[in-house]
Amino acid sequence: MHRRNCLLTLGALLAARTASAQDATANTFAPAQQLLRGRTVQAAGLELDVPALSENGGAVPLGVAFRGALPAGETIVAIHLLATRNPNPGLLSFDLPGDRVLPDFATRVRLAESQTVIAVALGSKNSAWVAQRKVQVTVSGCLGGGEAAQSEGMRSPRIALARPTKAGGPIEVKALVQHPMETGLRPGTDGKLLAQNLVRDFTLRLGERPVLTARFQTGTSENPYLRFLLQPAPATGPAVFTWTDQAGRALREERPLPV
Repeated sequence: MHRRNCLLTLGALLAARTASAQDATANTFAPAQQLLRGRTVQAAGLELDVPALSENGGAVPLGVAFRGALPAGETIVAIHLLATRNPNPGLLSFDLPGDRVLPDFATRVRLAESQTVIAVALGSKNSAWVAQRKVQVTVSGCLGGGEAAQSEGMRSPRIALARPTKAGGPIEVKALVQHPMETGLRPGTDGKLLAQNLVRDFTLRLGERPVLTARFQTGTSENPYLRFLLQPAPATGPAVFTWTDQAGRALREERPLPV
């Protein structure tokens, strides 16, 4: 893959965007406004941690966490991550049924160029929270692992479960699967776009109960990585981790929870 070809392709895709998109914020970026429509945006509580400068747009570390006070009876049910200048705005999103997984995540994302990253958290009773950060990117995130890796599927899943640092504290979970996460936006050596090849989602179930779904998109880095916190509770069966690709193929790992 030649860098010039990749950048030219991105340039053509991004040229159609209006000049105002370069400085878009949650107040002006249409995908963020769609998520916020009809909701009451709260003043503070959501924190977004991304570097102000990234030398590799293909693997930008990102942390997002809700640390504010929730209105009575409300829980965080979803967090969405958006990029204002990527060819597709979605980076990834988290669905949080129940209260076993805390709204506190770390991951890696792809940024095609310097832009604003926006996080939107949605509450169960129509509240919403927003955080945003500008990131300067030195090398475009469209530069991937090359055509040799493009056809590879999911492999080598890894799960790490850390014991709570204090009694009753959360369990830190780290999950990674090897996969090229080909976006479908890069040209091959013949000039044609390489076929899209993505992991679609990652789910965690405790026994039969779903407690987390992470939905990956073209803005998710290759070898999707997640770090999150799981609340301890009485035994509910083993933790079942499943990755599913866009063709419906799945990898499943089962682990006992540390006590």
